[in-house]
Amino acid sequence: MKRLLPTILIIYVCVIPLYAWDLKQPVGGRASSFGLCSVALTDFWSCHNNPAGFAMFKDISIGISYENRFLLKELGYKNAGVLLPIKLGVFGVSVSQFGYQHYNENIFGIGFSRSFGPNLRIGLKLDYLLIKFSETYGRTSTATFEIGMQYNINERICFGTYLFNPIHIKIRSPNNNKIPIIMRLGVSYKMTDDFLLTSEVEENLEDNFSYRLGIEYEIYHNTFIRSGFQLRPELFTFGFGYEYKNCIIDICGQMHIKLGTSLNCSFIFKIKRNKEL
Repeated sequence: MKRLLPTILIIYVCVIPLYAWDLKQPVGGRASSFGLCSVALTDFWSCHNNPAGFAMFKDISIGISYENRFLLKELGYKNAGVLLPIKLGVFGVSVSQFGYQHYNENIFGIGFSRSFGPNLRIGLKLDYLLIKFSETYGRTSTATFEIGMQYNINERICFGTYLFNPIHIKIRSPNNNKIPIIMRLGVSYKMTDDFLLTSEVEENLEDNFSYRLGIEYEIYHNTFIRSGFQLRPELFTFGFGYEYKNCIIDICGQMHIKLGTSLNCSFIFKIKRNKEL
């Protein structure tokens, strides 16, 4: 069985569109609960999902996230990030890994995000991509970048857009694929102080168009329930979040129509408040 796992993983990554080089799937328990909506959110995990979204952060923060895809330990999706506010904007560092010891995909990113007035935010992020195969194939790597923008139409509506890998780079691998160009366009609507609605579309130029919708309701002070879905491929999500002082925890369950259940948990810790910013 151990000898078969590398082959199974390579087939999985090359054949299944939902997760083929899907390290750029939105990260964090909150976005995962929203049916993978992320482009118009302004939260910590924007350091992975849309570099424009962390421009307003005033706290030095760190976070970790783990997703157990289809309840298989070989398909673990691990993420971490750090946000560092300065006077000119906010720096973000992100690390992601999908797979296990015989096959894994990795992205190391560093980004910068800044607000231009009260409504406009723009972010840019540089990425180093690394694939490690079994001893037979070794490893391969390349680099690319991503850019994002968010604009507050008013106090309750935020528009977001995101572009990953616009130069459409290739990476040497058994199937010699190009890394996909990914574009997202979405909006979030704070209907009331307790209720948030968000929706987005994603176009992967190597795959299909996807539509996503998510909702969040604050049932009690700093306690949230969330749900959402994605079309093409079909994915249903549900989760909850809780914020206590400097800590935030989000937990999510996902049901893929054909592949089964995945679980996601993320934790964020705000180290200190920088009052000078």
